[in-house]
Amino acid sequence: MKGNTNRLTVSLLAILLTTLLVAGGIWANFRDVRVERHTILNIDKVEKTEGDSDGFTTRVYYIVSTDKGAFHIRTEGLNAAPECAGIQVDSTYILTTRGTSVPIIGVYKCIIKVEKK
Repeated sequence: MKGNTNRLTVSLLAILLTTLLVAGGIWANFRDVRVERHTILNIDKVEKTEGDSDGFTTRVYYIVSTDKGAFHIRTEGLNAAPECAGIQVDSTYILTTRGTSVPIIGVYKCIIKVEKK
């Protein structure tokens, strides 16, 4: 009986720790908001279609290269800012960004607001 209680305690602790790590990661991602001046170097529109004969979905987003790194403009979801897709190459803007950037795995900070400089 005591062995089952120990396993249950370890399982509950593992679930609690995993939940705290996930919640902490989400909190840190939404907490990191920055406002900086950037010059736009390149904008790539990406269209990803996924599905099969029963149906499919197409996601559209933009990868924006600036003088200070690469960023993501989402057109759907929590960090969506489709109105930001109207920015122009070789122009300077004040960009408000949120999130974490890990370019090696294709994760970029999201642009959530744009102001013309």
